[in-house]
Parts: sequence; C-alpha cells; structure tokens
Amino acid sequence: MRLVLSLSRRTDPAWYTDHFLSLLNTRYPPARVHTLVIWTKLPHVFLQRRWRSALRAYDQVYFHVTVTGLGGTDLEPGVPPPETVWKELPDLIELAGHPFRIRLRPDPLVKVVRRGVVITNVRAAEEILRAGAGIGLTRFSTSFMAHYPRAVRRLRRAGFEPLDFEPDEQGEVVARLRAAAGPAARVDLCCVPGFPVSRCIDGELLAELHPRGERCRSDKAAGQREHCGCTHSLDLGWYGLSCPSGCLYCYANPRAGGNPGVRRLRGVAPVRAGRQEAGAGT
Repeated sequence: MRLVLSLSRRTDPAWYTDHFLSLLNTRYPPARVHTLVIWTKLPHVFLQRRWRSALRAYDQVYFHVTVTGLGGTDLEPGVPPPETVWKELPDLIELAGHPFRIRLRPDPLVKVVRRGVVITNVRAAEEILRAGAGIGLTRFSTSFMAHYPRAVRRLRRAGFEPLDFEPDEQGEVVARLRAAAGPAARVDLCCVPGFPVSRCIDGELLAELHPRGERCRSDKAAGQREHCGCTHSLDLGWYGLSCPSGCLYCYANPRAGGNPGVRRLRGVAPVRAGRQEAGAGT
C-alpha cells in the first residue's frame, strides 16, 4: 500500500517550505503517496505557487486547518486573525477538491486568567464551527488545553495563569460546540480522557475519499498517546523547532512566544498579525 504522509503533527510545515518540499521531491514522489495530510494555521502558504504546484501532483491532500479564534492576540502572536484565515478557506477547498478533505480545528480550547479577567475561546470556537458548517465542512476536532510544564511557565511569564475546564464544564462545552456545528457535522475530541477515542488521521476515511477509492493502512498508529485512535502514517516533521507562530500554550516548541531569534520560513514572508487581547467570557 502507498504511504499516508503527515506534514506534520510536530511543526507547522508552512514555516519550513524548503525542507518539506525537498523531502517530497527527493524521497516521497506522488507514486509513493496515497495521501498527504497537512496540519497548519497558515493556509495561505499552501495557496502560493510553490506549494500549490507540488500538491496538485498528488492524488489526495487532506488539510487539518487550526483556527482557534486567538490568532493575532498575545496567546498566538504570529498567527493571522480568524477573519483572515476565513477568506482563504474557499480556495483551500478548491485545492483539496472537496470540503470533506478539510478538517477544521478550533484546537485547543483555552481558559486562562490575566489581570483578573478570564479569557477563553469557547464562544469563538462555536462561531468557527457554525461558519465552517455553513461552507460545507462536516468534520471538526478540538481538545482542552493541556497544562504541560513548559507551556505553563511560558504563560506565566506573559502574565497568564492557566485554568482548568472541570469535567462537568467540559461536557457542557462539547454540547455547545456540537449544537453550533449542526446535526450533519461531527465534532471529535482529540485525546481527551472521558470522551470517545477519535482519529485525526483515519485510513478508512482517506480510502473512502481517495479519487479512485484506493485503500491505505488502517491499523492503529504506533507511538501515539493513549487516547489517540489515529491510523498508521509517516510523519515528516520534528519537535524542538523555533516556531514563529509563537503560541504560548504550545507543548512542542521550546522557544514559542515571540523569541526574536527564531528561524523564519525561507521564501515566504512572515505573517504580520496585529496584537489584541483575546475576548473574555464564554
């Protein structure tokens, strides 16, 4: 069976175009690949000529697009605001060939307090799901922000104190999100104990969506978290990079949060996002 390639759980490939395109060109040509699964907060990069030309050579491209509603705020300083991303989604659907090949991710759901004000993106996530369903998207994923030690330290340096979503509150939030997405949509919880195990990479779904119905591996991926149901894929990314997105809650990036020494994407201008306080309240 041909490969399912993931670009990438570990870092947004939009910041490393040269590296990822070189890997595709030299090691993973279209003849070897069943599906490219691309994870990004910066869909505009994949609409540019270099990526668009490369992606059109592959049989199937499936996008995970993360829009939390926090882009351009102190929590996600290098990410474009949601209204900017929203304008790019119709072109991304055209590139993918069908809205079913886009999974929208208001992920994670964040709750923090700064200067006595509780800040959360739950209401923004509801709006994102409602709008996504309105343009034909039917699959959504989210999770609750995990309190990884390095992320907590980074948040506290910026003046934020992380807060928990209590179990009862989690259930209420998920019910709100599912109501916002509507009966035709599916809202999965990614690696959240107490909720059904879900698959962000789902070999059975990718086979169903493949333009020729070609099968791929559907056995459970090795090395993933306990509550992850993803099927086998090969991830081409790597942890430990300096990511200009600067998301303060990120567990993967050791130097998130606007470090001036981060390496930026060669050949693509960095995102210019305004800074503002995230909306308060749920």
